[in-house]
Amino acid sequence: MDKKYKLVQKVPKTPKSAYNHHRFISSLIHHQLKHFNELEKSLLKAGKKLTDLSRIKTELHASKYLKKMTALLHPQGVEKPQKTVRRKKVRKAAKVRAKSKQVKRRRRA
Repeated sequence: MDKKYKLVQKVPKTPKSAYNHHRFISSLIHHQLKHFNELEKSLLKAGKKLTDLSRIKTELHASKYLKKMTALLHPQGVEKPQKTVRRKKVRKAAKVRAKSKQVKRRRRA
């Protein structure tokens, strides 16, 4: 059964220029890195080195660091999620043929 909604808002695709490995990080990302660094201080075990934020300059380095920290925060999410099995879509013509076969079988019986 298809759901019908009164208002459906179309969302444009993110442009490819939205992420650039070599672009310098913005102040928003820099502040996020600072927050994660403070959290890293409390999460790291003794003997491990704290990440030096002054070495993180590009979006690529920032994304790798944020991925590492997110894995520390949410260990259950580190494993890749299992893909759900999609049902095959049955064409309308196939549905009509299946129904007509059922009707013919009922008439014979």
